[in-house]
Amino acid sequence: MRKTKNSGPTGRKLRSQAGSSQITEFGAAIFLLLSCIVIPLLDLSIVPVRLGLGKSIVSHRVHQLAQSECLSDAFKSLQESDFHTGLTRIGGFSAKSTQLSLVATSVKNPDQSMTVDRPGRLSTDWLPGGNKGPCLYRLDLTVDAEIEPLITAKVPGVQIPGLTRPIPFHLREESNWENMGCDPLSGEFFINK
Repeated sequence: MRKTKNSGPTGRKLRSQAGSSQITEFGAAIFLLLSCIVIPLLDLSIVPVRLGLGKSIVSHRVHQLAQSECLSDAFKSLQESDFHTGLTRIGGFSAKSTQLSLVATSVKNPDQSMTVDRPGRLSTDWLPGGNKGPCLYRLDLTVDAEIEPLITAKVPGVQIPGLTRPIPFHLREESNWENMGCDPLSGEFFINK
């Protein structure tokens, strides 16, 4: 049996000094790749998923509100519902504030619009058959929220959205108002009642 250079008593090759330094450098490169690129990408990859789920819930809710009988029912329903609970069930999604408003836009002049945030505030010019009409009416639901990544690093004094704190988002969804009728008893339009 012929012995090769750097072979031990069993005939196996021993690792050279150059080979061990390559393993150490490779290990450091793998560590940097994982800690600086792969883990942060995985950490932030959940944000679009949570954002999509949040937008879906907000869109569905504003569509439901637009089907209310009158505008005051829509506002009351938003305040009484478990809308915030539905958003927090996503996990890592927290709604800070919500605002519902009705936007009337003139069909003749699309640059003219009126926004009201309470029932009964729409002027007679903007009601169906008014001077600004015909108009398109839509409910606008705005949600200010924060979405957390999977892992948030706790670093004192450092505020980086997505790494050390949640990412703030402004969601806005709208839906066309559906009930354009009048109350037969009072003669008021349901859109302004």
